[in-house]
Amino acid sequence: MKTQIILAALLLASVSAFAADNPPSPATSAAGGRVCLRHEDVDGWGTRDNHSMIVNDRFGRKYLISLQGLCNDVDFAFGAGFRPFGGMNMGTCVDRGDRLVLRGGGVNNAHNDTCWVSKVQLYSKEMEAADKLARQNKQPLAAY
Repeated sequence: MKTQIILAALLLASVSAFAADNPPSPATSAAGGRVCLRHEDVDGWGTRDNHSMIVNDRFGRKYLISLQGLCNDVDFAFGAGFRPFGGMNMGTCVDRGDRLVLRGGGVNNAHNDTCWVSKVQLYSKEMEAADKLARQNKQPLAAY
């Protein structure tokens, strides 16, 4: 009997671990079919321009995060994260109204709470190619 309970517990633990590392596709993860970049899955970022950034998740997907407010220090920050509008971030998606929090690299802490998320979307290969072409031709980046 003890062996069956232990085996059942191990099976449940392995299924739970597998589910945590293989989330549903981002397009179906959030309510209403919106794209979901979970706070705990953020794994790298880079600036796109003064009002957007590209964020990678730990599964290799890229997201275009559109920003509003005073976001001038994004290029100089050593670290970035998102503070949810409601305060709780585990298991929740980066969403409109979340604050961008920057650290290090000469970031002006007085203005560190004045940049927020206005839109989250997948950053497709087509968008990436269009951005690369625009930069090569010294053209403005498209607004998505």
